[in-house]
Formats: sequence, structure tokens, C-alpha cells
Amino acid sequence: MTAQDLKTPEPRVQLVIGIVRRGDEILLVRESLGADGEMRWSLPGGGVEDGELMHEALRRELREETGLLVGDPVRTAFLMHIDSERHPSAVAAAFEIDAWAGDLAPQDHDIEQAAFFPLPDALKLLGELDSATQRDPIVGYLSGAIAPGTTWLYRNRGKKETLIARW
Repeated sequence: MTAQDLKTPEPRVQLVIGIVRRGDEILLVRESLGADGEMRWSLPGGGVEDGELMHEALRRELREETGLLVGDPVRTAFLMHIDSERHPSAVAAAFEIDAWAGDLAPQDHDIEQAAFFPLPDALKLLGELDSATQRDPIVGYLSGAIAPGTTWLYRNRGKKETLIARW
């Protein structure tokens, strides 16, 4: 047996992202997402924990990050598969949520604020994200430039983010 055979497998990362609308507005959260830790606006979401299904993780993450109680997703907005040095096979799925209740009251200490923004303002804020991986699928979907259900494949090495394929 070689050292390669004994290599411990890297844990796989699964992320969920929620798209919550209020009329023509989109719910965003403000958290440390900038290249140097700057606060940026993005869609709420986070990691799927062991034993959780994606819709369960989505409800938990949105409750933690926004204070809202959300129903099950109604459609898949987009999927991303990202190969990076830190996370060799991360999968992120973004879902539209139609049913929600409650008041905005983030409970996650990483979230500075949660707020609804008119779509043009939300697109401008999301366009300020440093990472193409974080920015382009979201802006493409919300602007209508990219079809719902599009899959994005990225390979990220160091600071270089490469879109390998999209369909």
C-alpha cells in the first residue's frame, strides 16, 4: 500500500442558497465576503450539515441568517460545482422560496444585517462581490440573463477563478 492509498479523503462541501422575494424586492444579507474581509451583500445560505437534506438546511440557514421561517423550495435557480484547493468538490444549489413568514432578525453572529432591496439595487450590490464564483451565477439568474436551472462548473486555483463550463 502506498502513501497515496492511505490519503484521507477530503470532506465534501454542500451549500444551499435561498432566494426570497417580496414583490419586486430580493432579500440580501450583509456579511464578511470581501477579498480582505470587507462586508458585502449576498443571498442568504450556508452549509448542509451531516444528516441534513438540502431543503432542511435551507430552512435552518435562512432562519439563522434572516430570522424568517421559510417553506420548501419551489424551484432550482442554479447549481454550482466548484473545484478549489481548499474544497476539492464543493456543490452549491440555489433555490427560490415562495412561502415565508416572520420579521427580519438575523441570529447568526456572522450576519451584520438582512434587508429587502428593489431588484436593480440588489443587482448593483451583488455586482460588488469580489468573487466571480459568488457573483456571476447569482447576478446572471436574478437579471434574467441566465436560464433557471443552469449549472456552473468552476475550477479555482489561488486567486484565479475559471469558469470551465455552463449549461
